[in-house]
Amino acid sequence: ANMSPSHFSALFKRQTGFSVLDYFMRLKMQRAGYLLDSTTSPIKVIAAELGFDDPLYFSRSFRRIHNCSPSEYRAIQKG
Repeated sequence: ANMSPSHFSALFKRQTGFSVLDYFMRLKMQRAGYLLDSTTSPIKVIAAELGFDDPLYFSRSFRRIHNCSPSEYRAIQKG
């Protein structure tokens, strides 16, 4: 793109309202929600599939975005 990483980051945040890392994390959590809705895979398997080595860190990150735990999300969506 012929620009410095910091310039790209500033342009990205101006366009999306999120930092690059925050946006990427939100995409991962969107995918996590889809997997929780559409599969019966255990949460730790979904966490590993999304690149999280620690299911607890995955759960905290999920809660920060969705305001509920992955198991609560699954119960609400499937209930």
